[in-house]
Amino acid sequence: MVDENGTSDKSHSLGIRIQKKILGKMASRSVARHFIDDDAGKILDTLYAFLKEAKSETEAKKLIKCIIKIIIKLGILYSNEKLSSNEKQQLKQMIRNFSKLIMTLVTFWEVAFSYDEAHLVSQLRSVEHTIVTIITPHLTVKSEKRVRYVFCTMTDSALLGLLFRPPPDDPTMFHSHHLDKLAPILRDYVFGKDPEGAPATTSIP
Repeated sequence: MVDENGTSDKSHSLGIRIQKKILGKMASRSVARHFIDDDAGKILDTLYAFLKEAKSETEAKKLIKCIIKIIIKLGILYSNEKLSSNEKQQLKQMIRNFSKLIMTLVTFWEVAFSYDEAHLVSQLRSVEHTIVTIITPHLTVKSEKRVRYVFCTMTDSALLGLLFRPPPDDPTMFHSHHLDKLAPILRDYVFGKDPEGAPATTSIP
């Protein structure tokens, strides 16, 4: 699409393109903390530890970097006023849906035998769909593939089983020790910031 000045709408600003490229290459958990708060950083650290054990250090680093790049690029689009009013509303709705997703994860931890994989995957796919819808007009196919990769990994049945199902050698546990580490952080992240359960990670009003 071309605007009235004859330039492309697809993140046409050279400065923004350079900013996205540089920050994308710098993506790391420490860089992410410039865009998200300390509590969200703890979530990334805990997720990294889980993925490192469940898959491999290489896969864990790759996935976390992809998550960080998505956060960074969405933040750049928003802060540089590149999102339409409708896209901003979609982003706010995605944040609300993400909050509900977190509360679902916490419920699975708090209530024994409540884990529902189909429901969780449906929520994850909903967040994925909204992110892809927002970024498609602005970012490259590579960015979309990055989003798809993250959610393909996080909706994998075997991986979710490692997180939510008890270890076979310990019948006294209702879920994995990974969830025992992650769920309290998620609970504090949501309920410790907003009585209505809305995380305050972003600066989006």
